[in-house]
Amino acid sequence: MKVILLQEIKNLGSFGDIKEVKDGYARNFLLPKKMALVYNEKNLKYIENLKKNLEIKRQREIDFINEIKDKLEKSSITITVNVGKDNKVYGAVTKERIADAIEQNLGIKIDKHNIKLQHPIKEVGIFYIEVHLSSKKFSDISQTAKLKIWIVGREEKNK
Repeated sequence: MKVILLQEIKNLGSFGDIKEVKDGYARNFLLPKKMALVYNEKNLKYIENLKKNLEIKRQREIDFINEIKDKLEKSSITITVNVGKDNKVYGAVTKERIADAIEQNLGIKIDKHNIKLQHPIKEVGIFYIEVHLSSKKFSDISQTAKLKIWIVGREEKNK
């Protein structure tokens, strides 16, 4: 029986592939689990339409990720930290703090796990960090943006 696959199936094919399978395999497994459709003109047109819509959504997602990447790379974030004598930072600037600063300054919500730091920042200065951007809908769409961060010290006054 000829079927059109609705998803990737190991050792058989991927979405939209037309495959010849045994009748029992198609009737008892692929069709009831909605993993495939019977091959005919109506279903073929349906799959082609799905492919076009999927490609449009995919392109929109690529454009969205690129737009965020451009915005991050053209911007810089300033984070003010408390410092003591000799510009020694109290504590450290962590991924969470950087994610919060990005959201407050740029309005872009970034998961802290997508911010790449070798170690927490413990000094004032200018740093370039990597922010990994990926699509939730398409696992193969991802970009890495370089964000400029200014760590500025504010001397804490003793009371």
